Amino acid sequence: MTRHATGVVLALLLGGCATVQHSSLPQPGRPLETRQAQSRDFEGREAKLVLKAVLNVLQDEGFTVRVANAELGLVTAVREWQSRQPNHGLRVLKWLAAVPTYGASLLLPSGRSEFTALEANVNVSEDATRTRVRISLVAKVTDKEGRVQEVTPIDDALAYQGLLARLDKAVYLQQEGL
Repeated sequence: MTRHATGVVLALLLGGCATVQHSSLPQPGRPLETRQAQSRDFEGREAKLVLKAVLNVLQDEGFTVRVANAELGLVTAVREWQSRQPNHGLRVLKWLAAVPTYGASLLLPSGRSEFTALEANVNVSEDATRTRVRISLVAKVTDKEGRVQEVTPIDDALAYQGLLARLDKAVYLQQEGL
């Protein structure tokens, strides 16, 4: 065996032994940090006004509102898009092979289409002095038949920071009647 082939085999064997640290359980202390990043308090604002502002922000961001329950202070909305295009090179190859294979190549799938959905769940709760909003985001990837391939909770504080900043503006605009 050549020196290069030995190196490749050794790298494959060692790579197969490597473990990827993948934890589905949240780290201690992290849920509180995530909850704080997802939440915003509005002092002296009515829950109804804040809820209307939440609806406006979600619609402005391209979400489709699926559930809005004012009594519970719950809003669920989703934004969907096709995340991967079919393999067009494979499609051309299928058509080129159609004649020699008597059209059988056209029966092969021409690539994988996936769809991504960003789901927003918003909880609006009111107490005596303030209204609190908590937004949680989850990304879901499905195949073209609608089978879920991957679900990923969004825990990036910057994603929530931008969304909550737009909510601040929307609450102001809603209060001013604009």
